[in-house]
Amino acid sequence: MIRFFRKLRQNLLSENKFSQYVLYAVGEIILVVIGILIALQINDYSEHNKQRKLERLLLSNLSKDVELDIRQIENNTKLSRERLGRLDSLVQLLKTPESIDKASFIRQSYEFVFDQYFKSNSGIFDEAVSSGKMSFVQNEALRQDIFNYYRNAKETYTDGTTRQITDEYITPLLVEHVYLNQEGLAMLGLNMGDISVLKNLDATALAQNKEYWKMVLLKFGGNQEQIIRWSTIKKRAEELKQRIDSELEKI
Repeated sequence: MIRFFRKLRQNLLSENKFSQYVLYAVGEIILVVIGILIALQINDYSEHNKQRKLERLLLSNLSKDVELDIRQIENNTKLSRERLGRLDSLVQLLKTPESIDKASFIRQSYEFVFDQYFKSNSGIFDEAVSSGKMSFVQNEALRQDIFNYYRNAKETYTDGTTRQITDEYITPLLVEHVYLNQEGLAMLGLNMGDISVLKNLDATALAQNKEYWKMVLLKFGGNQEQIIRWSTIKKRAEELKQRIDSELEKI
């Protein structure tokens, strides 16, 4: 093809057909320009498809991570409510303290030191932010929604406060008022009756102990606050997942 155009150009010049040569030259330039434009368009189309594939992959992975957040919150809420239900049944026994099985009461009281904590599955988001891949998300409003969600989901001040209360207040109160007695030592396999001056657990006195009820209040209040906080995060996660999945259907 190149040889054909070259021969045609030489023939036109040799025959002094200058005007035809000029037209030919212009036509050749136009063909070259068109070829370049087509090549650029193909390249742009290929790059666009590549970007959309990367966007789809990122959004799909983010949707899965948000789904994991939802499932984690549902599981945390279930376990926390079940634990509070058992602890409520336990403290209800103090209505008739004389009938309490002390060893069983002490053993079940150990659940006061357990809590659930939410940690957002943000690995995909964190990597996308650090690598600049969040720019793949072309829907600016959706991109901002994703940033807002993770900013709120990572603010675990409620869980952090609950952990601190459990470590600094509930655990010491539990040890002092429920475990620091002969039955508490025996539960650990320690028979110190002939050495220790500790008395047996007095369930009647415990039912009137303000420090014990402070512990109960802190436990129930902290866990219920967590559940409310998780519910808010879950609602935002469900809304975000719906937006992401809707965007995936358009890509």
